Amino acid sequence: MEESSCLMRNCCHQDRGFILHLTDNFGQEVIRVVREFKCCAGCCWCANADCCAFEVTIEAPPGIPVGYMRQSKTCWKPFYQLLDANRSPIFEVQGPCCPCQAICCTEDVQFEIISCQTNEKVGTLAKQWAGWFQEVCSKANNFSVQFPRDLDVKLKAALIGGTFLIDFMFFEHQDN
Repeated sequence: MEESSCLMRNCCHQDRGFILHLTDNFGQEVIRVVREFKCCAGCCWCANADCCAFEVTIEAPPGIPVGYMRQSKTCWKPFYQLLDANRSPIFEVQGPCCPCQAICCTEDVQFEIISCQTNEKVGTLAKQWAGWFQEVCSKANNFSVQFPRDLDVKLKAALIGGTFLIDFMFFEHQDN
């Protein structure tokens, strides 16, 4: 469930600040994703400056930060860093040159998850093509996150929470 003001949703659209409450099957909040509103954020060329980079804080359980997904400077492709609770880089998340889907582009949009320690691909985060009818007639998006089975559960939660930053930046649009 999203927590944001009516003013934010209607005036700032996908750039709004928000709090997302992710719950388990019993309705208990297990992950909280928080993005502060930043007036001038989103430009990939100046994302190294804190005032220009979008970032989400991932808390699991709520109130205890386990990681951060932060937009990083890039000249062309979408580029993010997943940081642990101490803000040390753990993964880089690198997107494609053209992160869009349309009637002529029906492939899944893949974001590679690269280990900062080994520089090797360890997983993928993908917006899945849901089919022509759902893509045209629905506001719903389907994502998948693949990561190593033995990855720390806190980093798994951080990758899941970080998916929402990518969703808001690339796949939520004013008309959605």
